[in-house]
Amino acid sequence: MTLSPLATPVIYPEPDGSPMAESDYNRDYLVYGVESLKIHFQEEEDVYVSGNLWLCYEQGVSNAVVSPDVFVIFGVDNRPRKSYKVWEEQCG
Repeated sequence: MTLSPLATPVIYPEPDGSPMAESDYNRDYLVYGVESLKIHFQEEEDVYVSGNLWLCYEQGVSNAVVSPDVFVIFGVDNRPRKSYKVWEEQCG
């Protein structure tokens, strides 16, 4: 299946520098979850751990996004990202 180019570029959400509203408890659990999992998988080059990041799951649909508190993706490079676009990643 070949995807045709989109007539109008789709703008996907990215961080705008503004903090997301969370309670102290939510923020603490989010940070604990992400950091604990990063430590657990620190030796793995193909495991990406993040949280509170835009995860775009459908190309061409700008509102097909979620921002999980914590998530782990296996089979992709462990590197910093501004957002995670499923179709741009190569799973191994």
